[in-house]
Amino acid sequence: MVLSLDMTVLGCGDGNVIRSNVNKYSNHPAQLKDNGGKAIVTTFDGGNCKSSGEWESELDGARFVPAFFNDLNSVTLKSLYPVAGGDLLWGGAWPKFDEPISWSEDSFRLSHNGLNRGAGDLYITTVSPWFFTHYGSKNFIWHNDDHLWNNRWEDLVEHRDQIDAVEIISWNDYGESTYIGPIGNDQPGSEAWVNGFDHRAFLEMTGYYASAFKSGSWPSITSDKIFIYGRPHGVNAQASSDPLPRPDRYNWVDDKLWIVLFSTGSGSLEVTQGSSSSTTQVKAGVNKISMPLGVASSVTAVLKRGGDQVFEFTAPISFEDSPKT
Repeated sequence: MVLSLDMTVLGCGDGNVIRSNVNKYSNHPAQLKDNGGKAIVTTFDGGNCKSSGEWESELDGARFVPAFFNDLNSVTLKSLYPVAGGDLLWGGAWPKFDEPISWSEDSFRLSHNGLNRGAGDLYITTVSPWFFTHYGSKNFIWHNDDHLWNNRWEDLVEHRDQIDAVEIISWNDYGESTYIGPIGNDQPGSEAWVNGFDHRAFLEMTGYYASAFKSGSWPSITSDKIFIYGRPHGVNAQASSDPLPRPDRYNWVDDKLWIVLFSTGSGSLEVTQGSSSSTTQVKAGVNKISMPLGVASSVTAVLKRGGDQVFEFTAPISFEDSPKT
């Protein structure tokens, strides 16, 4: 458990609320602590909310690892907030341009936050499978394509010696489509773009990557598993009666089907969607494959190895060009 203060909800003057919650949860048996036994407290935003001294007085000795969004091009996080004992890069989970995820944002942050990990300062970064939100107050997406979940995890494993912890965004933020847990009954008006879109396949993949991040070694793949996902509508589709415009950056996506095969050995994978079919030679390990989306109501994948069929799997993934709302 980590106490994370959402400063877009808490007021800058809510020092007593912050102090009481830090005191309440710091010694909870499930509380995440640093190597010195200090409770770790993070934030979402709040970088221009309080002085370093004010934060220090409210944190009661906790290890402060904020997710501040201050511009660090000409100043370091540590010089702005000496109380910071770490840095949380909340937005590192998604590319900020129309391109695949890379380590570049983390690299910049590590070289500009002014922290000293050798002296105990922490660097926490993030991973997320998706981002889409469609409210009147916020209506945008990030670049979710190019096997975002898998490629981000691979980057984290490769750079694990520079990272102290990884935060998965998120378990149940339905409004921003980042959830990997089961869909609950506590949605914030997001039913139109959440219901029917189960993300637990991302959760199932997580154990493989989390194990590699913790140990530094990729686990053995002991069973063949396939994961298939894609958007239900074309990038240029216009909903029939949506009161809102298309999301900002809607064209940062491709009309592609994304496939991840965890394979115990080499073989061939044939994927069919409607009238389109594609066969790929696969190897032992994680295979990341894509193909154009086509109008269809399902996708079928057949894995063959040594002339024998290993499995045939049909996923109810539909795609159409003219959605109706």
